[in-house]
Amino acid sequence: MISKFLASQLRQPSGWFGKQVVSRVLNRDNASMNKLALRMLNLKSADEHVLELGFGGGYLLNRILKNPGVKSVDGIDVSPEMVDFCKKRFASDIKRGKLHLNCCNTVNIPKFNRNFTKICTVNTIYFWKDVKQTLIELYQILEDKGSLVICFNCKEFLKQTTLPKHGFQVYDTEEVKELMITVGFKNIKWIINSEPKEQFVCIVGEK
Repeated sequence: MISKFLASQLRQPSGWFGKQVVSRVLNRDNASMNKLALRMLNLKSADEHVLELGFGGGYLLNRILKNPGVKSVDGIDVSPEMVDFCKKRFASDIKRGKLHLNCCNTVNIPKFNRNFTKICTVNTIYFWKDVKQTLIELYQILEDKGSLVICFNCKEFLKQTTLPKHGFQVYDTEEVKELMITVGFKNIKWIINSEPKEQFVCIVGEK
């Protein structure tokens, strides 16, 4: 079934199709969300340590790395193909120690030797086995006054597709906001994009 196959590739790009096709589709189709996430990250200091959870084809990683205020970047992705793709794409940044990439499940976040000033994730929350636990772990590796940016497609928008039938857990703004508050995030703000073809939310909270 094509829709099931495509949903599985969006969840975890794999094989030749994932590396050569899905990586580029993610970069193209998530461009608006990534641009808003970058804006909401508000990268401005001279010592930003940034983590992206689920970097896919590397569209947002690329723009974060180019920001003059960023000292180091870490990336986590569940797909070995996406990690391999981005290791080749950003080989020079990895070689000079500015970028570190890890392949792991989103809940089992690896132990880092630093905390982060900013964390971002785009279109991954649907796949978290335990949203509250993942938020707790992200909160723990944020510096004080650090911020988390989460972008995701609106619940009503995704319900118009077949994706929820194939393992996509859908959320609305209030659900995510309340979970963030429960974990300890404060000063929560969000922007909703309501264009017919791109209905998504970008929400940011501070530790």
